[in-house]
Parts: sequence; structure tokens; C-alpha cells
Amino acid sequence: MELQKQRVYISEPIHPAASALLAERFEVVQGRDRRRLAEEAQGCAGILVRVAEITAEIMDAVPTLRVVAKHGVGVDNIDVAAATARGILVVNAPTANSNAVAEHTVTLILAACKRLTVLDQAVRRGAFSKRNQYTLTELRGKTVGLVGLGRIARLAARKLSGFDVELIGSDPFVSKEAAAAAGVELVTTEDLFQRADVVSLHAPLTAETHKMVDSHLLGLMKPSALLVNASRGPIVDEEALIRALREGRLGGAALDVFDPEPPKEDNPLFGMDNVVVSPHNAALTDQALVAMAMDSAGGILDFLTGGVPAYPVNREVLAEKGAAL
Repeated sequence: MELQKQRVYISEPIHPAASALLAERFEVVQGRDRRRLAEEAQGCAGILVRVAEITAEIMDAVPTLRVVAKHGVGVDNIDVAAATARGILVVNAPTANSNAVAEHTVTLILAACKRLTVLDQAVRRGAFSKRNQYTLTELRGKTVGLVGLGRIARLAARKLSGFDVELIGSDPFVSKEAAAAAGVELVTTEDLFQRADVVSLHAPLTAETHKMVDSHLLGLMKPSALLVNASRGPIVDEEALIRALREGRLGGAALDVFDPEPPKEDNPLFGMDNVVVSPHNAALTDQALVAMAMDSAGGILDFLTGGVPAYPVNREVLAEKGAAL
């Protein structure tokens, strides 16, 4: 008699190649309604999520759950502490979208410096004379500050180095030597906000970084400076950012993320011509979507078949289960 396959729940659509990979070994349950996730995932040993939240309550409601995979890097939508306490492994795909987000970061910087969005709309309206209304900015000779010096920031630094900029960075977990190896001068966060012409955020969302960029740090920035955020919206105190832009204390902003998401349609940022926005899609390139799906699905496959996943988030769960590290 054939043994019953373990079940894996996928909360949102992912690349078909990853779904097929899981279907080779498991019964795949495709989610229909994130609000009914706990109900739909009954009997599942694995859950793969994109933006759906996995709370302690959901974990308790799905007692068969052994592993949760994040389709991407940030696991702020998964209660990792609760998972660890319950012996549930969390895996992610930390390298899959790094280049995509780094490229998008540079794109946001350039679009803001060149006023591309407002000028694009002007030309489409027939207002070609707007070419003389806006003075554009060159990156050459500017100082770019990277808040957080992880994989994405280091890739962005490499790409930005070709624009003849000075690169500075802040990260409490990175040494001066490691920063220098990436071509970045390590400074304090306050020094970075004071010196940089462009501040680009690359920190994970944690209790410590929640609304880290507040009125104090924004007040340290040059009136001509640009704030760029392609990490997580809640890292920035959005109300403080809006005030700084309205009062002319900041040159502009380029944002791929917001707080909350989706943002309200009447968000004041959308009416400002010195703000460039995109809909939290920095990671959604064709290559990155495949890589994120395959890496996250691979983490589930490895763990549920007795292997060691490449990207465990709460590695202590593996240690407790006696897995080889």
C-alpha cells in the first residue's frame, strides 16, 4: 500500500517550476484565501508564504506544521520566536533577490536625481517646456550612505562605485575591515545621515529598526539630500518623512515600500513631485521570482525528506532535532 504523502501549503502563487518540485514528493495545497490560511493548511507539514502572516496562533491551529518557508529574505511576516519555541523550522531565500533589489535601489536613486517620473508625465501631457523647469542632479562626487551593509547593500555599493561616488555605511554588526573590503567607509548612523547626499536603507525590520528613521535622523540630513528605501516601510516614520518633505527640509525621497502596505490612495507622498515610488516590487524580476520560489521550496523539500536546508533562519531548531550543521 502506498504511503500517504505529506502535505505542503502554498499561500500565494509562486513560479510553476517550484510548485512542480514540491508536487514530486508532496501533496501540494494551493491557497485560495489568506484570511483562511489556518483552515486551508490543515494537515500540512510545510507552509510556503510570500506576504501572508504566520503567527503563533496559526502555528497552534496547524499542529502538523514542521517547516515554514519565506519566498524571499525578510521574515518579519513570520513569528520566528514562536516557531522556534514550537520546534518549527523557518527557512528563507536570502540570496535569491539580492541583485534585483540592488539594481532597483540604484534605479530609484537615478530616477530621483534625474526627476524621471515627473518629466516623463510632463512630456506625455505635451508640456515639453518643463525641461527648463527642473534642475537635474549628477551622482558624480556625491556621498551615498548605506544604512545596513548586508548582501544587498554591498551589491548596491559595487554598482554605485561606477558613478564616482563616496560610499559610507553604518552597521553595528560589520567591522571596519569588512566595510572597507566592500569599498565603504564605516561610520556611525548619525554621521551617515549628516554627511550623505543620498541615504539608502538596507536594514531588516526588527524591534530595534522599527521607525528608526525618525524626525531626529531626518533632521540631520542636508536639505538637498535624498532618502531611498527599498527595504521595509516601517523602518521609516512616514509621518516625519512627509513633514520633512513638506517643509523643504529634505530634497526628495524614492520609495519601494510603505507603512502600511498597500498604502492609502490619498497618501500625501503621492502628490509630491520630488518623490519617486514603486509598489514594493524591487525583488520581482523574472530571474529573482524563479530563484526565490526554488530556494524556498527547496528548503521545505530538504527538511521534510531528512536533509539539511541551505538557508535555515532559526538554526537552533536543526540542532535540537539532531540535524547535521
